[in-house]
Amino acid sequence: MPPQYKQEFLQTLDFELPSEYLAYLFAAESTYQFGFAYLIEADELLQFNADYEATEFYPGYFLIGAHDGEAFAIEKATGRFVETPFIGHDPETLIILGLTWREFLEYLQAEYS
Repeated sequence: MPPQYKQEFLQTLDFELPSEYLAYLFAAESTYQFGFAYLIEADELLQFNADYEATEFYPGYFLIGAHDGEAFAIEKATGRFVETPFIGHDPETLIILGLTWREFLEYLQAEYS
């Protein structure tokens, strides 16, 4: 991804992505598939969030991937990695999958690899 696009991408966000996730997102050799779970690549993230109307249906969250009808997201206020249903999102019932990128990645590898 060209450096100019990275800068434009980051400027469109209304929060700061966790630094370890950001490094992963722009790494040349990132793995985005974990069995049936997948993460969205950097150049598709904004469109993915627009397609699912994340601002309206997932306020306070940034969608980053999915599996089996569930969305993976980053909680903007805390940087926590969470899982929530695509239909019927409720902040009270979401599942925290990792407080950090490393914890979330370990979860994905253990559950879906």
